[in-house]
Amino acid sequence: FDLAPEPCMCRAPVYHLHASLSKSVFLFCRPSALAPAAMKLVNSAIAVLLASLALADASLLGRAGMQGCGPQTKVCLAGFKNAAGDLQFECKAAVDGEKVTIKPSEGGNGAKVCGPGNFHFSPMQCGGDKFDYKKTTTSVEASQSTTGCQEVNFPYSMSCYSVSC
Repeated sequence: FDLAPEPCMCRAPVYHLHASLSKSVFLFCRPSALAPAAMKLVNSAIAVLLASLALADASLLGRAGMQGCGPQTKVCLAGFKNAAGDLQFECKAAVDGEKVTIKPSEGGNGAKVCGPGNFHFSPMQCGGDKFDYKKTTTSVEASQSTTGCQEVNFPYSMSCYSVSC
């Protein structure tokens, strides 16, 4: 490699790095050596990039139908029983419109739904477009007592659920 100073639009020397094998030329310029106008342009570009990333992140989190429900809205599933034979439910916060896979060990045990919302349970897998086939829905209105949980019995083994808040 050959490192040689060459003049440019910077206030300090710029170095071109010549790679003898590839004949590529790379320009290196110390940021502090850039002209003030160039620094403003670089800072503006960085600000625009960061703003774009923040908006993209917010749009992914806040996609239509993919926002968190209220903190009291949960779905509880049981995959095992304790020594006394009682189902042991584990609760997960609901996300509006998100399809969640129900494990085979949980699919036949029913569920507990907590908080307001429309709770949809399907025997079909979450992937694909057959979620509505034999779907059962339990609705809990916001005007109802939503601090407790309601038991939901499944007429057959379920594979996926979704909540509409």
